[in-house]
Amino acid sequence: MLYKASAAAVVLSIALVVAGCGDWAGFGFRGEGRDMDRLASVLALHPGMVVADVGAGKGELTMGLARRVGPSGRVFSTDLEPRRVERLRTMVAEASLNHVTVVAAQKRATGLPPGCCDAIVMRRVFHHFSDPSGMSTSALETLRSGGMLVVIDFPPPFFWRHGVPAQTVIDAVKRSGFERVSLISDWPGRGPLESYCAVFRKPSAGTGAG
Repeated sequence: MLYKASAAAVVLSIALVVAGCGDWAGFGFRGEGRDMDRLASVLALHPGMVVADVGAGKGELTMGLARRVGPSGRVFSTDLEPRRVERLRTMVAEASLNHVTVVAAQKRATGLPPGCCDAIVMRRVFHHFSDPSGMSTSALETLRSGGMLVVIDFPPPFFWRHGVPAQTVIDAVKRSGFERVSLISDWPGRGPLESYCAVFRKPSAGTGAG
């Protein structure tokens, strides 16, 4: 009974925190807004870029990226769950986004061609990876020389098993050969949960990771 009461108290506390966030619109990514604007700035998104949304989920980020890179660019949208992959394909077809390619992801790899992307975004999926170093190595192979990897995630809250510390992400990604560019600890759109954005770069040809 004590455990149930404690759990109920935690749920109530979360609800009160959420209720107090007057400008919070939920946990999901918004295709436009502060989250997308800041991501566009970090990646210097522009028409013609090739970007991958790894672990696309419902596809909000995919749609936002597609608008930013335009018909002259390309977006690869991946997910591991077959039903989500089908929903993504339906969404893309209904929106007539001919420059978006939906790909069935793999557990330890992006499932994308080598050297196909200028940038990869992993939003709130890194903490689900069973082999984060393997996935990071695959991302390195997927990117072109000098390409960017952005990992948006959150540290594990005391009441939840999900999440991953930023330093764990940094260590795993750097082991695969990436250079750390920056760690942004006040990422927008976090609601009641603390979020961060870790930014990495694939070393240019002829240079080593630092």
